[in-house]
Amino acid sequence: MNESTAQEPDVTVSDLTKLYGTRPAVQDVSFRIGKGVTALLGPNGAGKSTIIRCISGLIDWNQGDITVGGVNCRIDPQLARSKIGYLPERAAFPNDLRVTTYLEYAAHMKKVPRAERADAVEVALDHLDLKPVAKRLVGNLSKGYRQRVGLAQALVGKPPVLVLDEPLAGIDPLHIWDFRDVLASYASEHTILLSTHMIPEARILCDRVLVVSEGRLVYDGSLIAAEFSGKVARRWRIGVLGPTLEELRSQVSAVGASIIYQAGSRTSNNLVIDAEDPQSVGDLVQLTIDQGWSVAHLEPLTDLIGAAFERAGLTPDEPAPR
Repeated sequence: MNESTAQEPDVTVSDLTKLYGTRPAVQDVSFRIGKGVTALLGPNGAGKSTIIRCISGLIDWNQGDITVGGVNCRIDPQLARSKIGYLPERAAFPNDLRVTTYLEYAAHMKKVPRAERADAVEVALDHLDLKPVAKRLVGNLSKGYRQRVGLAQALVGKPPVLVLDEPLAGIDPLHIWDFRDVLASYASEHTILLSTHMIPEARILCDRVLVVSEGRLVYDGSLIAAEFSGKVARRWRIGVLGPTLEELRSQVSAVGASIIYQAGSRTSNNLVIDAEDPQSVGDLVQLTIDQGWSVAHLEPLTDLIGAAFERAGLTPDEPAPR
């Protein structure tokens, strides 16, 4: 869904390096993304916002290339920026403008043809459910509605690429649900790159994540593919009806897994098991069926994003060293 093989990807970053003075904020980062939602994930200070700002054309970089929609951002930055809808982490809004007026101004700045501006604003208002507040001053809106206005501004003109920097930070759960729906709908035909340190949101919205640590890309892949890659220990929750705990423990041991938590009655067992090889989980299910027992539920619990941080020597909440 995220990386197109049939056409040129919408965003290509090659060997990107950005220095602040002598300190490298981003080092040799490369990735290609196409339609869908891709999360740029990492602890505070890891380099996410720097990558976002380079792609969006807000800052220059020292080495490497960035293309958006096939346009080289260094050779033709204005054309490249015209293909991007951008929402910064701390968006500054004109508090004295009404929502509709602000979006009309955004359409003008994006060079949306005059005859199409009214429709472009109407579509953005509709997507973000802003029509009830369309005539209100932006400065009088709540944090959640201001973020809606910011995302509506990014959507005006239907740019092929959305670049969003921490778009869900500080938003109440009701607005987050709406944001998810809007992003999922837009991603069906467009490319979205969002930076976040909110791991649950990345897991819900994205099937691909780019994990950044100390300015380097330490993990790039599909969550689904990684879950069955066998590269990290897997933790699973399984419920089995029929065997005693002793009988089930014997079967778990036979497939090379181990029980780290157990609960239930004499013949209804809920376990959390560790299994290095995903095949051993399949073997356990087959053994359970062969014995005439029933598998009530089976689900993976391994935090693959956390595992990627661990491989980089960090925890998800730990800031990257400077």
